[in-house]
Order: sequence, then structure tokens, then C-alpha cells
Amino acid sequence: MFRQHAVHSREGQLLCAPRELVIGSQRAGDVHVVALTGELDKDSAPSFDAELKRVEATDARQIVVDLSGLTFIGSDGLKVFIHANTRSRGDGDRLMLVRASDEVQSTFEVAGLLSRLPFDEHREPPPPTTRSELAGTHIVVSSPVHEWIRGGR
Repeated sequence: MFRQHAVHSREGQLLCAPRELVIGSQRAGDVHVVALTGELDKDSAPSFDAELKRVEATDARQIVVDLSGLTFIGSDGLKVFIHANTRSRGDGDRLMLVRASDEVQSTFEVAGLLSRLPFDEHREPPPPTTRSELAGTHIVVSSPVHEWIRGGR
């Protein structure tokens, strides 16, 4: 799968801006939903892994990871799911994955992970939350973008 990037011209140079990953994390009763929007790559995978481990440390009965907003997943992102699934199997199979777009889902397929990870093909992504429900629930992984803007590449 090819990554799509915004390309800008500044003083005759072409620059490529990395995308960011937005991690939405919200609990409703005994179900905790972690929604991913953007690109899950080597830069953003550690933040997602940390958030997933934080959620795993709670008493949530089920952890649902909504992949419907992902536009790209790299090998580091795949590793997070492999390790999370291993932890989940030892902890009552709390992890459930909501299907990604066809492009992202094909990355799981090519990697041979569709049958090894707990995808729920029948579950729809959770309904969008209201603005007040979103207050304090999102983590934005954007340091690579800030570094790029400052010229720290």
C-alpha cells in the first residue's frame, strides 16, 4: 500500500509532510473504544501502544479498537496488534478489532494476520460522539509534523 502525503513547493523544493495519527480513547460502561484516524507507522506506533496498554490496565471488560479511520498501517503498527492480541488471550480475550478500509485491511491480509487477530466483521464502527463527549479523549501524535514544519527533518 502506498502512503499518500501532501507535497508542497517552498522556494523551488518539493517537501513531503508526514500525516498524523489521532487516537480517540473513550469508555462507555465496561467497553473501552480506541479509535484510530490517520497513519499508524513507526512514529505513531509507540504512542498507540502506550495508550492500548493504559486501557488494558483498566477493568474494562472489552477493548474495541476501531480501525475504520486508518489510512495507512506499517509493520510497526502491525506489531502492536500482534503483541496486544497475545496479551489479550492471556487476559480473557478482551480485544476486538473493527475492520479497517479495504486498503488497510489488505495489509493485514498480506501479512497473514486476518485469521490470527480478533476482527469482528459484523461489528459496525461506533457512532460518532458529540463534541462534549470528545472533551479530553483524544491524543494527537503530531511531533513528526512539528519537526517537519520547523525544518528538523
